[in-house]
Amino acid sequence: MAENSSIATTEQYKKALLSLRDKSLPDGHLAMLRAQGHSQDGTITATKLAEAAGYDNFNAANLQYGILACNLAGFLNYNPPKRKDGSPMWWTALSYSVEGNVEPETGHFQFIMRPELLAALREMKWVRS
Repeated sequence: MAENSSIATTEQYKKALLSLRDKSLPDGHLAMLRAQGHSQDGTITATKLAEAAGYDNFNAANLQYGILACNLAGFLNYNPPKRKDGSPMWWTALSYSVEGNVEPETGHFQFIMRPELLAALREMKWVRS
């Protein structure tokens, strides 16, 4: 689990997002950012991300969310924490989570958008508050 410690400023996120957009940000990635940005407290499950982006299932959303996060991390020079097997947890460039943070109805893991990223999306008007 990643904790909510800042990895970038709102301005750094804005610059990174614009750089991604200029390199042709996929519609599904933008749809996931918007869906999470519009969710209560920036909290969302992979199933809901999949629905918002038109992906077949949560596995596809997890994959695409990881790709988006990895691309964003590159612009932020962010090195994510690693799982026990040594693989990077790229999603932590976008979100964090806390122990036991599951959706009550489904028991699914929930991503909580980093506040600086949410602020960047709102300031850029990619997400309306």
